[in-house]
Amino acid sequence: MGIFNDINAILGVAVAGLTLFGFFQNKMTNNERRLTILEEKNNQQDREFAEVKNILDNHDQQMKVLIQMTEQIKNLSEKIEKIDKKLEKVK
Repeated sequence: MGIFNDINAILGVAVAGLTLFGFFQNKMTNNERRLTILEEKNNQQDREFAEVKNILDNHDQQMKVLIQMTEQIKNLSEKIEKIDKKLEKVK
């Protein structure tokens, strides 16, 4: 009878240990899955961020070009006005 009690105790501990191992293994697998999903979302957001940054950089360059063109148009307008005034004086 003593040996059966020892075997029952060992089996009880083994079953409890395997149950805990299975529980924590399942939790670890779920956490790993969540971590993988979060990493992929982070990578996707990084790609979107880089894309938006590129769009904003291009927009800044376009605005600089527009400002330069506006300045050139102003200068040309002033020159045309001067030419018109000179032509009026000649007439």
